[in-house]
Amino acid sequence: MDENLEGVAQGQKRLLLLAELSQHAAIIGQMGAQYTDRYWNKGEYRETPETGLQWVMRCFSRPRYFYKMFRMSTDVFMALHELLVLNYGLTSTNNVSSIESLAMFLWIVGGPQSFSQVENRFTRSLWTVHTKFHEVLKCLRKLGKDNIKPRDATFSSEHERIKEDRFWPYFKGAIGAIDGSHVPVVVPAEDTVNHTCRHGYISQNLLAVCDFDMRFIFAVAGWPGCAHDTRILNHALANFDDFPVPPKGIHISHVLCICFLMVGPAVREVLVLFICLH
Repeated sequence: MDENLEGVAQGQKRLLLLAELSQHAAIIGQMGAQYTDRYWNKGEYRETPETGLQWVMRCFSRPRYFYKMFRMSTDVFMALHELLVLNYGLTSTNNVSSIESLAMFLWIVGGPQSFSQVENRFTRSLWTVHTKFHEVLKCLRKLGKDNIKPRDATFSSEHERIKEDRFWPYFKGAIGAIDGSHVPVVVPAEDTVNHTCRHGYISQNLLAVCDFDMRFIFAVAGWPGCAHDTRILNHALANFDDFPVPPKGIHISHVLCICFLMVGPAVREVLVLFICLH
């Protein structure tokens, strides 16, 4: 009797194991069917009368139209392209040229255009569009690091412009102007509250410093619109070694002077960063 019960129990275990294996096999089969449907059963290759590069070169032959599409003149475009290729690692591949990569990037940020629109206009896959966008972005970040900085990091001398009678001695010791600017952005729904600024729209708060030649010498981007200018400034002072400061070894005091510039009926608040040398 005991042997019969033991045999029945073993038979049940084998049936359960077989059922489990069958379930796993069904799942694997379903995954295989999905893979085949997605990667093997592809649609027909897109054939267009004009490729993305051909469209770029057609726009290039019409400078005014080129400027409307890419927010950049043809001369500036070619100069930027040459600079990125020679100094910052922008390369061409067998299928996508560096000119087309840069044009896709500028069309996205200048339009602005969505990645799906670029996919359709340039007849490229979304993966290619994403890849080339980030390749150009990486090169431009290197370019920005070399350009968004003071000409004289030590600020050893006063700028000639502030030595004019209408500015001197009121702006003595000033090295530039600092301000925050809200840039409208699109974010996921769960981040909407954090990115809603005091003006009521979704934005990122950009902190920028420029010198008296109107050149950007420092910038911090990425803060949500709800962040206050003072918080961003304090974070920049504490965490960025390249924040514009006077030479070491000189006693300094930081004075923030708020100036109000009347532009028609609007009043714009500008923060002027004074670094007074004593």
